[in-house]
Amino acid sequence: MKKILLALLLPIIIVSVTFASEEPKRKVWGTAALMVVVEREKGNVVVIDSIKHELLGRVEGLGNLRHATMVFSRDGRYAYVIGREGNLSKVDLIELKIAATAKTGENSIGVAISRDNKYIMVCNYQPGSVVILDSETLEKVKEIPAEADLPDGTKAASRTVGPLDTPDNLMVFGLMEGNSVWVVDMKKKDFPVIKKFKDVGDTPYDQLTTPDGRYYIVGLLNSDWMGVLDLWKLDEMKKIDVHERKEGLKKYGGDWKKVPVYHIPHLESWGISGDLAFLPAFGEKRVIVYNMRDWSLVKSIPIAGTGLFVVARPGGKEVWVDNVGAPGSPEERLIQVIDVETLEIKKTIDAGKGAMDPQFTPKGEAVYISVREENKVAVYDTDTYRLIKEIPVDKPSGIFCTDRTSKFGL
Repeated sequence: MKKILLALLLPIIIVSVTFASEEPKRKVWGTAALMVVVEREKGNVVVIDSIKHELLGRVEGLGNLRHATMVFSRDGRYAYVIGREGNLSKVDLIELKIAATAKTGENSIGVAISRDNKYIMVCNYQPGSVVILDSETLEKVKEIPAEADLPDGTKAASRTVGPLDTPDNLMVFGLMEGNSVWVVDMKKKDFPVIKKFKDVGDTPYDQLTTPDGRYYIVGLLNSDWMGVLDLWKLDEMKKIDVHERKEGLKKYGGDWKKVPVYHIPHLESWGISGDLAFLPAFGEKRVIVYNMRDWSLVKSIPIAGTGLFVVARPGGKEVWVDNVGAPGSPEERLIQVIDVETLEIKKTIDAGKGAMDPQFTPKGEAVYISVREENKVAVYDTDTYRLIKEIPVDKPSGIFCTDRTSKFGL
């Protein structure tokens, strides 16, 4: 009897063991501290574990990413990547695949996700409009045409830029030809435009909100000021001068000489530390420091080139800035570190040819830098300024950390 039972059980045991040994082992990871890097020429994004500094994989086929930007879902599972030809891709950062796509325009430039995670807004150059989509399905729920009021009383389509989300679940975006800023209420079903700030300055081109979500700041291509809006009040767009060159202001330092603009500064990455805002001067080799309590000028800090990204290290002790110059120039290799206490350059790092876009890990122990002309992302220890690792990435440009999901305006 025992022999019969053993004979019956043995095949079952063998089958069970064989099945377990053949089960594939799948690598798993969380999404709270991923770096997503754009491979601009190939139309891919690369996903990196920023704790182990390990390449996890890439997602291909996202289209024209020459000016790509992205936002993340609340849980960090998805990246919404907008390509220049108007293709919005919802990228699954766990499965490393495209979960959904949608056509939002012919020439798109910016993307934001609403506070409640329900909607995506995309700004278009062509046609001049903003498009609102369901974040789950990418189904278009509304398109808002952007019209500029011309001097002769007629209207014309305007390119839109931005947009940014706010703590009150609003969306704010700029109209380049309209010289205006519009505010959309994302809480209401029909997404009404509740405010239109006109004549804010000549050609809005980029914008930011302060980390607390209190102030919105818009940069202007052809005006000697920036616009500042109190998002609690939504009452008026104030002007802060960014080109104060009078003899009496030379004490603030900085190189006031105009130089060629090879890349337009990215405003969403302006460095905010405490009450101080560190802003890149447009077409000048300096970083301007303002006191956000009254937007008074504190200092102008000379840098090697023109700043593209000016980014505060988590904790606010330092601000890191890249430098743009003529292709092949020495300054385009340099990342400079500003000491927030002294408002002086404390360290200059030669990160490689085409170094740009320093982006920090969530708690700032490391910084990731795109080195475009050397096809790599360089990772530095922020305590010692020593190189930790170089990760091969083809023509890297924008770097986006998933910790943005909990921040306003990013």
